[in-house]
Amino acid sequence: MGKGHLSSTFAAIKNVVVVLNFLSLLSGFILIVVGYYLTSTEAEVSLVTSSAIKYRFPHVLIFLGGLISLVSFLGCYGAANQKITFLKVYVISLFICIIIQIIIGSVAFAYHQDVDSIIDRSWSKAFRDDKQLIADVEQYFHCCGFRSLSDRAVPPCRYYTPCYASMKDSLTYSLQTIGVVGVVLGILELICLLLAAVLIIHIIRIHREEPNERQALLAETRRLDDAIRQTYERRCRLHPS
Repeated sequence: MGKGHLSSTFAAIKNVVVVLNFLSLLSGFILIVVGYYLTSTEAEVSLVTSSAIKYRFPHVLIFLGGLISLVSFLGCYGAANQKITFLKVYVISLFICIIIQIIIGSVAFAYHQDVDSIIDRSWSKAFRDDKQLIADVEQYFHCCGFRSLSDRAVPPCRYYTPCYASMKDSLTYSLQTIGVVGVVLGILELICLLLAAVLIIHIIRIHREEPNERQALLAETRRLDDAIRQTYERRCRLHPS
């Protein structure tokens, strides 16, 4: 094999890595857009999380989306151009991304197990510190009060359904979505990690084989040169001028 040329199998692996990282790059951009959207008041209300999560979760999505986009670019560029340095940085960065996603998934799972307590504390804190948020929640979900129409409601209240069920469904759906997205991205990233490692090993092997190939080519060139020279000398002896 010549310099920079891969066998058909490893060329296919390279193409798969490029395509998967391109899709991952698009996913990173989507996470950034979603995170930016969630910073709006309506989206924060629809998530109905505690104050800490409400203000940090969208920024976590933006950070994670930016990180995934950057790592995916490294993998896409490194695989497409067979740049081993980019691929090494990509593998290390991707491993870190997987660890971060495991942590985020664990946090989401922990909140999923404690949804009732989360929304109760969120409502109490908002009722104490930010009644306008309660009014926004009631308007958004067309509801009034928390567990009953008189439970920490903010007047004027024009609806006749408590907000608890709608809030719980919204938060549960959001956490489940985070979990599903995390699992899908994690599987894709794990596949990319393994394929990139195989690609790195193959490229290193090619680089190690290239000096031997050059030496073999030089030796073959010398052999042919000697054979031509010997043939010429024999013809000169048989047919002297």
